[in-house]
Amino acid sequence: MKTNEHVLIVHDGPTDYLPGLQERFPDVPFGLCNDGESIPEALARVEPTIVLSFRSGRFQGPLHAPIVTAPSVTWLNSGGAGIDHLPHWDTSKITVTNASGVASRFMAETVTGAILMMNFGFPQYFEDKQAKVWDKNEWTSLEDKTALIIGLGSIGTDVATRLKHFGMTVIGARHSAKPNDAVDEIVTMDNLKSALGRADYVCIHVANTPSTRHLVNADFLSAMKPTARLINTARGLQVDEEALLNALTTNKIGGAYLDVFETEPLPQSSPLWDAPNLIISPHVSDSVIGWEYNSAQFFADNLERRLTGEPLHNICDPDLGY
Repeated sequence: MKTNEHVLIVHDGPTDYLPGLQERFPDVPFGLCNDGESIPEALARVEPTIVLSFRSGRFQGPLHAPIVTAPSVTWLNSGGAGIDHLPHWDTSKITVTNASGVASRFMAETVTGAILMMNFGFPQYFEDKQAKVWDKNEWTSLEDKTALIIGLGSIGTDVATRLKHFGMTVIGARHSAKPNDAVDEIVTMDNLKSALGRADYVCIHVANTPSTRHLVNADFLSAMKPTARLINTARGLQVDEEALLNALTTNKIGGAYLDVFETEPLPQSSPLWDAPNLIISPHVSDSVIGWEYNSAQFFADNLERRLTGEPLHNICDPDLGY
């Protein structure tokens, strides 16, 4: 298939997916930016029509901004689900897609694992082991618990599906009241507080937009049950960390698990390190081995659609931020 397309891959990491792309699309030249070259330099050298970019290694979020205004680029595919690192783009000049859904089942495993760990009380047993304390604690089955999933995209829906397998009651929250088979009930974001007081676990799965910044604030936390736990694997800016720290230290909520933070890496000076009943992981909920390969396969399927004139999957809206 003859084509005038030219792909630039921006990725400072394993590229074992590249031979497969070259074999599948022998008529499409693939350039690579990963070794001591800046993104603007690679754009000038390759003059690509298409860019597949991964936020990893030395190519952190803001460095990808020049791609959306590069004269030759008409399609940018972000290798991850989030596009909050990109400036507003002109949809008449460039199409932006993301990899939403590719890693959702893996992130759902992380969230489910965190809930199982906290529900059984494993963190306390870890501490007891260090102190050589033999202390039995009763626990309540997830069948008797309710989860509130805020954001019902691919990740939130996958989390809800898995929690239903444990017999949990699952409430979904989003802007639209459109039904979702994965949950027992839908509430709109305007009525979020009505559901917060009923949930034992509150999971954040919304995109990072101005409207979701500090979604979890003091009022939000005050509306939660004092035994409830918060889980955030979305973006750090969605949680007011000072408000959360206060809620944890004053026992206003039962605990939390954070995989994302306002500043990453989390500074050693952050009081969150010493917060009670807080589990921390270093933004790895989607870092399953081979995630880059899976994302590249999604891109390949979309590239096939582009070459055959079919609509692309996962087209993003710069006004919505996803």
